[in-house]
Amino acid sequence: MSVTSKSITLYIITHLCLISGVLSQQQETEFLHHGFLKGNILNYGSTKILPSGILELTNTSRRQMGQAFHGFPIPFNNSNSSNPLSFSTSFVFSISAPGHGLTFMISPTMDFTRAMASQFLGLFNASNNGNSTNRILAVEFDTVKSNEFLDIDGNHVGIDVNGLVSVESAPAAFFSNRHIKNITLKLSSKDPIRAWIEYNGVEMVLNVTLAPLDTSKPKLPLLSRKMNLTEIFNDKMYVGFSASTGNMTSNHYVIGWSFSREGKAKEFDLTLLPSVSAPSPSELDDFDLISDAPSDSATANPKRTKLIIIYTLVIMFFMM
Repeated sequence: MSVTSKSITLYIITHLCLISGVLSQQQETEFLHHGFLKGNILNYGSTKILPSGILELTNTSRRQMGQAFHGFPIPFNNSNSSNPLSFSTSFVFSISAPGHGLTFMISPTMDFTRAMASQFLGLFNASNNGNSTNRILAVEFDTVKSNEFLDIDGNHVGIDVNGLVSVESAPAAFFSNRHIKNITLKLSSKDPIRAWIEYNGVEMVLNVTLAPLDTSKPKLPLLSRKMNLTEIFNDKMYVGFSASTGNMTSNHYVIGWSFSREGKAKEFDLTLLPSVSAPSPSELDDFDLISDAPSDSATANPKRTKLIIIYTLVIMFFMM
């Protein structure tokens, strides 16, 4: 191998290493998805991205569970931030039938292979439910009453910390700015519902607000809980969704998602959101190659793919 060829190969390897180093430090703290065809989303379990761009966590099969995460961890306990541990997220979801529900979660891991479906919502199992080592915050949109978790009814929203016995919950409803009162929302109506989940790190208050998609944000939240999330979160956490079915089946959809680690999450352009429809089985089959992202494959970890390329080039360099 000539000196010139070696120099060129070494130059390429060096720059690939530099690029990999930059990518490894990449931290997305804000994003907006009108549908998920171009979103940096990792899917697990029964989750699929439909041809319309809708994120489907479960379909009409029994005892399913699915999870989906933003592809990069979010820095939460960041000492360099001017606004430690505040965040804002908004998303639009749809649930077609009561069985069992959907959650927004913030977790130190994307590995939920030990989680269970049905009343465990694809988050926990009978052994780890309630363990402080879980370090998980979730907001559940629960459509089945589970007595073992002290659920208030079969149509409620709850704030969960490390387990499914909610620290705060309320029947699903939104505050009508016009009528100055709460109006009941049926979570499993299939109608798109918008949720806002906002945490003020200075006041240490978590607010959860709901409204129909075509309604402006209510002035009052449904849930408001004072809590110190620094006691729960690691420096970096993953944000995403989970859902499950039991004996009753249901489509659990996320239609759009906005998130910001600092400041208010960006507003949706409602005209850009995909509409909820029932895709045919053939549409799902045709889209499997695009939507499936197995947790043990290189596609589920883009950093791993880059490292494999770099290591292969290094080995080739020394074999020449």
